[in-house]
Amino acid sequence: MIILKSWLNDWINISNIDDNKISEALESLGFEIESTNNIEPNYKNIVVGKVVDIYPHNNADKLRITQVDVGSNTYEIVCGAWNFDVGAIVPVALPKSHIVDNFLIEKREIRGVVSNGMICSARELGLWDEHEGILLLEDSLAPGTDFSTTYDSQDTSWEIGITPNRGDCMSHLGVARELSNYFDIKISENDFKLKSKIANVLKTNSGKIAECNSYVSIEIENFNITDSPFFIRYRLSQVGTRIINNVVDLTNYVLYDIGQPLHAFDRDKIFGTVSVRKAKDNEKILTLDNQKRSLNKDDLVITDNDIPIALAGVMGGLDTEVTKNTHNLLIESAYFDKVSIMNTSRKLNLISDASIRFERGIDFNLQLKAINRFINIFSTNQDINYSSPIVDDKKNIKNKSVSFSNNDIYKILGTKIDNKFITKTLKNLDIDHSITNDDIKFVSPSWRYDLERPIDIIEEIAKHYGFNNFDSTLPIGNNRNNLGDYWNSKTFFSQQLRGKDYQEIQSLSFVDEISNQRFNPEKKYVEVYNPIDSTNKYLRSNLFSSLLNIYHSNLEKNSVSSKYFEINTVFDKGKHEKYENIPNQLYTLGVLTPSRVTNVDLRCEDKTFDIYYVKNLISTLIGEFNVKYLQKPGFHKRLSFLILKDEKQVGFFGQLSYELMDDLNLEDPIYLMELNIESIDSTFKETNNFIPLAQYPFIKFDLSFTVPIDFIASDLISFVATKLDKNENNIDIFDDYVTEKSRNLGIRISTRNYDQTYSEEEARGILDMLVNEIQDKFKIKLNKSQ
Repeated sequence: MIILKSWLNDWINISNIDDNKISEALESLGFEIESTNNIEPNYKNIVVGKVVDIYPHNNADKLRITQVDVGSNTYEIVCGAWNFDVGAIVPVALPKSHIVDNFLIEKREIRGVVSNGMICSARELGLWDEHEGILLLEDSLAPGTDFSTTYDSQDTSWEIGITPNRGDCMSHLGVARELSNYFDIKISENDFKLKSKIANVLKTNSGKIAECNSYVSIEIENFNITDSPFFIRYRLSQVGTRIINNVVDLTNYVLYDIGQPLHAFDRDKIFGTVSVRKAKDNEKILTLDNQKRSLNKDDLVITDNDIPIALAGVMGGLDTEVTKNTHNLLIESAYFDKVSIMNTSRKLNLISDASIRFERGIDFNLQLKAINRFINIFSTNQDINYSSPIVDDKKNIKNKSVSFSNNDIYKILGTKIDNKFITKTLKNLDIDHSITNDDIKFVSPSWRYDLERPIDIIEEIAKHYGFNNFDSTLPIGNNRNNLGDYWNSKTFFSQQLRGKDYQEIQSLSFVDEISNQRFNPEKKYVEVYNPIDSTNKYLRSNLFSSLLNIYHSNLEKNSVSSKYFEINTVFDKGKHEKYENIPNQLYTLGVLTPSRVTNVDLRCEDKTFDIYYVKNLISTLIGEFNVKYLQKPGFHKRLSFLILKDEKQVGFFGQLSYELMDDLNLEDPIYLMELNIESIDSTFKETNNFIPLAQYPFIKFDLSFTVPIDFIASDLISFVATKLDKNENNIDIFDDYVTEKSRNLGIRISTRNYDQTYSEEEARGILDMLVNEIQDKFKIKLNKSQ
């Protein structure tokens, strides 16, 4: 959202505060500043002029010759615009002045007439994209006035990020309310008392549904559709809103000003009672963008005698559109349920500034104030006749009251904050509260839906206290390094699999229906409203499809067959274990193991794997387990198994079916495995302690022993390792020669100490110790050739 310093100044006097301090304040209050822009005129030496005479150009039908008074003199200027008459107040670029992009204006002849400058449009001054004609200014401006002094031409704008829980800050009033406490400046009320002159013609109400808590309307008669006042058009253009006319511009202005969406109807196109209800299934409405929309029972509609005339909180209907011929208005200001508006706008892909504010939650007591604000500004532009507002408020929404111990602030923040500061902060933020020595009780304001728990108000206090003012301390307690089961599980499985040359992938959750049906045809899939890609409108029910897609892509493009795994969430419409209103979600590990893996060493043969390798891999990951034959879509009928641990199903594995191999054009068998991480006891997931590499050189021995033919070589390796358990060791068998009557076994031992370099005498002592211990333990002999 873009905010203007001059606009904020309507609510809080910050004109004398440095822009850098305001930026610092915004960041301290939790607003991410995406950009800061110093606004300056994109022109030079433009003055205010008054058109005192107009006459035709003899050599051009589309041009007129004007006499323009600029205070010090009257100049003849040729102009091609026709949207003004004698008496108009206009911006004038005299010779030697500059318009947008530093374009120099000079005296020049146009079709035989010398033009002493130029009458400018808003576009030519870099103000906004004017849709037609020159820029018409207020009649009160004196000719000869420097145009840049007639409005806030020197200004600053900030584009700030608003978190989803702070819908109240999506307006200049909301941001000003936060800054008022930071700078300890009182916020302005800007109240306006209505003085109605006409009676209401129409009846309006909020309907019988709970989704519309309040509905406020007011009628305006015999007004004219014109341009908005200059300051409204300029401010709206600076925050990125298109300029249309005085009615639409003013509804947008109130939106950015105080955060309440308004909608304007042509009253003469409404013939009965205006109300709110839920739409009927397959009910149709023609919206302002000339699109016929099909609705369902979850959508909210504004009705005229029960006929839909607008999509509540999203978009108006074309049949009641305000046009240049409109003279009587009905202005709507309502509170609609945020979930309902969000579902409708996302489903129909109609996301607007108004719908975003409804989605995030608007002030449920703001509707009448918004009407007053609209009438106040409108009446300064032209003399209007308006009715008394009709207010229908169900008052179903109540302010939330929360209390907690004063000591909780210290427990959470680790800093004692004085009660005087807390009182001042809550008072400046207009949060009703009471504080005793032991307890704090507060009532959330109508615009703060995010203040529901003690931790919410504690965070608010901390934010305004200033996080930079907290003392730097170290955490205390025994669990300060405990990351929790989620990250412990992810770290464990990732480390184990990456250590076995598996590559981790992360894929999007959105898939097509076929990707789900391949392996889970029995499940009901979660369909996404308004998907990013209409071909991938479901949430995945398995990880295998993404793993196979990555494998197949790398095999086709790079001729590389690799092992992959993914740790992520899968979804279905089953009942969630903890929550009622969200889909079932399982935190899952998916593993793909090809039977042939490309060797990175091109001198060597490719590596081969089978179903037994996958079974051993599972043992490494979860310890001992049992298997049971499984018939599952997408898997080989005789090579697919359930994984049972402590008699509980925790996953399954098997070979990809030949049918899917043909569909994916795969030649070599693929083995897949899935584990439900949440169902596995986390006690076995112990991370190995890190042992650093020794800094000293290895000593190496090659020993050959005559052993029985049935001798188990791994026993010899294990025995040597126990004798050198204080060292860093590499022990393996380098020779195993077997004949009908004898067997020679060669063992290679590399060992080094963590604390010293072995001398020759020490190395000889280790060698003699190992030979003697091995011969005594296994009753074997060192070959004499050694």
